[in-house]
Parts: sequence; structure tokens; C-alpha cells
Amino acid sequence: MQTAVFRPRITAVCIQTAAGEGAVAGALGPGILGHSAGGHRNDRWGLDVGTVNGAGRVLIVTAAMGSGHLEVSREVARRLRDSGHQVQIADLTELMPAPAGRWLRGMYPWLVNRTPWLYDRVYRHFFLARQSAGGRVGIPVRLALAGLRRRVARYQPDVAVATYHLAALALGQLRAQGALSCPAVTFITTFSVHELWLHPSTDAYLCISEDAARQVRRRVGGPVEVCGPVVRSAFTDHVAAQRATVRRRLGITGNQRAALVVGGSLGLGTVRQAVAAVARWPGWIPVVVCGRNQQLRDELTAIPGTVVLGWVSDMAALMAAADVLIENAGGLTAKEALRVGLPVVTFRPITGHGRHDAGALAALGLTDLVEDESALRAAVARLTDGIALRGERIQRGRDLFAGDAAGMVARFMSRDPVRPVS
Repeated sequence: MQTAVFRPRITAVCIQTAAGEGAVAGALGPGILGHSAGGHRNDRWGLDVGTVNGAGRVLIVTAAMGSGHLEVSREVARRLRDSGHQVQIADLTELMPAPAGRWLRGMYPWLVNRTPWLYDRVYRHFFLARQSAGGRVGIPVRLALAGLRRRVARYQPDVAVATYHLAALALGQLRAQGALSCPAVTFITTFSVHELWLHPSTDAYLCISEDAARQVRRRVGGPVEVCGPVVRSAFTDHVAAQRATVRRRLGITGNQRAALVVGGSLGLGTVRQAVAAVARWPGWIPVVVCGRNQQLRDELTAIPGTVVLGWVSDMAALMAAADVLIENAGGLTAKEALRVGLPVVTFRPITGHGRHDAGALAALGLTDLVEDESALRAAVARLTDGIALRGERIQRGRDLFAGDAAGMVARFMSRDPVRPVS
């Protein structure tokens, strides 16, 4: 008989200078250029796999759609490992047949940048429309089920956590089929909540704000906890001590103000328009992070006085040097800015999830949502000149980070120790 047991870049800086990339990189110093070192990599997406002896086994299922979901997964995994647990991170798109996974990863940036009107229709039809158990996206979920089922059978987790919506549906489906014997927990990493996060067989939900938690409770009920956003440990109040050093290395003088402009790891959306606007403001210098978008980086080097960066490993240091963050999606970088006390302005958010998330962030009073250059300038001025407003916004953002997502995940292991052993 079976019994249930519990086992417990910055790659370049272009400031219209003749200095070579190597010289500029050297000027910035270590800790800012290039990818972070360390950590075992088990596939081409660099997903970390824990192999330490721990009190329990955690499977985190995510997707390499941009870097936000991956970074959250890695940080939750780090915290769990520090508590003695074993953790594996699986990319749902890698569990699909290879052509399907490649198509899904490539389609997202193409839709956002090339046909935003179509992405908006896709988002409304597939993400926002009321449906049962993600019925409108059944095909990609089914394509991942066989690979996910094999991963679960091989690893035998004590708890499975989804940090991406299709992963949440896939885990819920396995739970409904009886192929997943441990709790399935969905960590909704966004400020907004759409239908694809929700599955009737999910055991519990973690949300990053009380507003998001209320939405989940209204729709599905069940255990819903508020854990706050998850960002890497480098994002703390102490980054402010790096401000003078980083500004000097970037060539920002003492009386200049710096606007950090981002478009996610793929450099999506209206980054060009935001940079061009800031470059026209007297006394301001735009510092733009292009991520892996080399074409965007090449284009922006033509704007005089602009600090143009590629992939950045130490975003916390850049935030210390900036006076405001201009972003377009309410995503991970916005959450990192809230943690370090850098006010956020959202300029012309990308369609679909970007507008949805930015709207939720604005509803919490954590960003100004603006659509044109004059409104952008006014919002930035309010947050840099208005000391009281700036302080209030900073405190409201930091107050979000009160919970511990990793600790909540660990507690689910002891609630439902049902992994069968023959």
C-alpha cells in the first residue's frame, strides 16, 4: 500500500565620445558591466537548479518571456535554498515541442513591437475574456503537459509554484488529472490579474498587492495571501550610497538630473520617444537601458548627450544614479525602483499586459500614467521638485515589500504532505 509522507550591459555607454567600449567599461568599474557571474546553468536560458540537501523539494515553473518571470523565480529559489530547501526551475516553453516553444517566445516581442493593435486584441480575447480554466489557450497548455508531467514524476516536488500564467494553467491541469500530488501554488507576479492566472484546481494564490488579492478572491475564492513583490537582494535602501560614484562614472555632473528610461529586457515600446523627450529638457540627461535590443541601442546613440546602455547586470546601481524612472509596462523594473525609492512614471505603456499592469500600478498611487511629452514633463517635475509628494510616493512603494513569498511557499509544503512513496 502507498502511504503519504513529507520530506521535510551595461555593455556599452555612448555619450558622444570617441572612447572605445573597453575604455568606457573600465571607467564604470566592476559590478556594473556584463552578466552576473556564478550559479549553475542547466539550459540555454540559464535557469538555476538547486542540488543542496534540503527539508523539501520545490518546483518553480516559469517561462522565458522577457526576463521578469525568470528573475522573480530565481530570487524565490535563492531564498528557499537559503532556508535549506531543494529547488528546480523549469521553463514551460522548454517543455513544449521545440518548434512550439520557439514560436511562442518569438511571437511575443513581434506582436508588441510590430503589431501592437493585434497584441491588444489578442490580450482582450485570450487574457481578459471570462473563461473556465484558461479554455481559450488550451493548445499551448496541452503542448507543455507531457514534458511537465515527466518533470514532476522525475523530481517529485513537495510543492509546485507557477510564476507565469500558462504555467499556472498547466499545473492546475495536472492537479485536476491527479498527475500532481503536491500543492499547486500560483504566484501572480503582476499588479493586475487576468483570467489566465486562474484555475479551479489551484490550491493557493500569492499576490503582490491587496488589490490583486481582492480580485482573485472575488473570482475563485480559496486561499489567497499577499506576499508583496519579489526583487533581487541588491535592491535595498543602501543603494543610495552609490549615487555619487555611479553618476561620476556615467559622466553626470552634480547639477544635472538623470532620467532612467527602460523598456524591459527586450527594449519594447516607446523608448525612443521617451529618450528624445528627456534629451530636450534643459538640465536633464537620459540614461537608457536597451536590454538585448541591439537595433534600439544603435538608433539611440544618435541622440546627443544620451547615456545608452545594453544589457545591465547591476540595475540597482543605475537606479541610485537616477532621479526618476520612466518605464512603459509596470513590470519588474518598476518594482525594483519602488523597492529602492526611485519614483516611477509610466509613459505610453505597451498594449495588452503593459497597459493593464500600468493601470493597476497607477490605481495604487505608485506611478503617473501619461501619454504625451508635456504630461511626461509635468509628472517628472512634480516628482523631482515636490519634496513631500516624492517622499510620500517613495514610502508607499516601499510599504509593498512587507511579506515573504519564499516563506509562504515553504509553509504549503507542511500543509499538504501528500507525495506518495511505494
